[in-house]
Amino acid sequence: MKKSIRLRARGFVPALSVLALACGTALAQSYDARVVPETLITATRMPQDPTLLPMGATVITAEEIRASGMTTASEAIRWLGGVVTRLDTTGGRNPVLDLRGFGETAGSNVVIMVDGVRQNEGDSSGASISWVPIDSIERIEIVRGSGAVVHGDGATAGMINIVTGRGMSEPGASASLAIGSMGVRDGRTELRTVSDNWRYQIYGAAYNTDNNRDNFKVQERNALARANWSEGDKAISIQFGMQSEQGGLPGGLSVAEFQANPHQSFKLQDHGKTDTANLLLSGEASVGDWRVGLDVNHRQVQSKGFYIADDYTSNSDTSSTRAGLKGWTNASAFGAKGRLLIGLDSQRWTQNNLLLGTGWGSNVQIDQSSDAVYARQELEWTAVGLKVHGGARHTVSYRQAKGDAIGSLDASNNSWELGLAKRVTGSSEIYTRVGTSFRLATSDEYSCSYLCPPNTLNLLNPQTSHDTELGYRQRTQSSNWTVRYYRSDLINEIGLGADYMTNMNFAPTRREGVEFEAKTQFSRSLAGGLQLAERRAVFRSGDYAGKTMPLVPQQSLTAKLTYQMSNTQQLMLLTQWVSDQKIAGDLANTCAQSIPSYGVTNIRYNMKVDEWWVSGQVANLFDRQYYDYRTRCNPSLRSIYPEPGRAFLISARRNF
Repeated sequence: MKKSIRLRARGFVPALSVLALACGTALAQSYDARVVPETLITATRMPQDPTLLPMGATVITAEEIRASGMTTASEAIRWLGGVVTRLDTTGGRNPVLDLRGFGETAGSNVVIMVDGVRQNEGDSSGASISWVPIDSIERIEIVRGSGAVVHGDGATAGMINIVTGRGMSEPGASASLAIGSMGVRDGRTELRTVSDNWRYQIYGAAYNTDNNRDNFKVQERNALARANWSEGDKAISIQFGMQSEQGGLPGGLSVAEFQANPHQSFKLQDHGKTDTANLLLSGEASVGDWRVGLDVNHRQVQSKGFYIADDYTSNSDTSSTRAGLKGWTNASAFGAKGRLLIGLDSQRWTQNNLLLGTGWGSNVQIDQSSDAVYARQELEWTAVGLKVHGGARHTVSYRQAKGDAIGSLDASNNSWELGLAKRVTGSSEIYTRVGTSFRLATSDEYSCSYLCPPNTLNLLNPQTSHDTELGYRQRTQSSNWTVRYYRSDLINEIGLGADYMTNMNFAPTRREGVEFEAKTQFSRSLAGGLQLAERRAVFRSGDYAGKTMPLVPQQSLTAKLTYQMSNTQQLMLLTQWVSDQKIAGDLANTCAQSIPSYGVTNIRYNMKVDEWWVSGQVANLFDRQYYDYRTRCNPSLRSIYPEPGRAFLISARRNF
């Protein structure tokens, strides 16, 4: 019985996408309603109208997040932004976000920001954003394609900016509680006050879950305090946040073990803990004809892992300080109005890694400094609907290793970008851009600290890329859609070798694909959204020429249908389908198996009762048993990390 349901679920996913497209074509022309409110894009480090923006940008609004009942920013990015994700193997709520098929190193090729401040650390652990209060998010900006000019290294796939501050202009409070299957208990509370020119926010959250496997319980605690001051054209923000996450580490399963019982674990005592503290100071003011902004961010992260089954422990301490100074002004030229952005970025980063096992140990400290200057000029000829921009960045980095890995590495890079957008009709635009991007090896790619000869260092060359994108978008009163083609030709791409242990520079590689997005208001009560992607990630030359890179699905589809039953009731159907992928490490494409394709469907119901918002949801409605991460070809080795099956959640929220 369960098998037949799964087959119908596979068929349902593409059927829903065809229905959305067909309905959009038939009904969008007859209903007059704006789908996406006009907003500003700030991922480019200055406020911008998305009209004639020479890049592909997706904006998830606060209204969409609230109506869908999303509980974390990552969840919204996946289901509302159409981004392919991969399981957080620590059991937390921070999956890997893969914008354009970078597989194992996806987290190191996208810049993730909160209020314009970068959250990625200098290692491969990715960014933690589950601490961001979901109710305070004003919008999430997903900008696909290189952002190297304004954000530096690791931005080849794009940028994700989570903009918060929603509701801070008004005093009030809110509280929410959610309970669900797999032992989920989620409580959140928020208090906002106003005093003259000051706005204050205090937020706290507690989350517990047993997750979908033995020894996979997770406890997460979050706290945030923020104060904003504004007067005239001046503004200051102070923010301090803390997060603590601890839980079990169940390890992988073999193919037979996954098929027999995906909930089991053979590492019943392994566990870990991560504590994070984050301080942000930022301000903006007008100085003559310039608008000037300064932000300083300091982050402390301590992560401990106790791997009892393998008889070793790990302890990582990270300290990161980033400072950015930017200014922009109107700068007209050649009969066009324009704006000029210039900026300075500086980062100081230290990580100490300690590994201890029976009879062996390793201690490596990585220190890194990075300084950059950048400029970006925009010109717009409004009468003819033409906008161009050009930018360049110079980055100088220095990295030094001490302890069991000794050595240093100097690296500099010049990145540039040119873009053009042209209005074709009153409601449609075409755009193109070309440029370059780069990435430095992260600390865990740079140093060798486990079963390595003494004083071993991976002096990897910087990864560089030449990037091209061409897009067309159209907006009507009831719908909008975008289609994009992109290609990134990379040299010295940094990744894991076939042994899944060695970090290396690959022979030349390529990322190439087509992306389609659409949102449509079918009628006053029915709306839909669709994201489709066809992508290729291949080796261009070398020993693996023509081979597909691991952990990169060639197709993905995300679709959404929203039915407004009444002013107080809403029903939403969300579905995502991801094609099969090569197993991690299978560079030669010789594995007999692959990571199978999967389709997952969620359904959510929201209802307003007096001052309460009540929500019920079923995740993985058809109880699809699947996984999106596997690291070994040999089916007898334990390298599969299963995703959860069907899960239920009921939540209630009240504003005071």
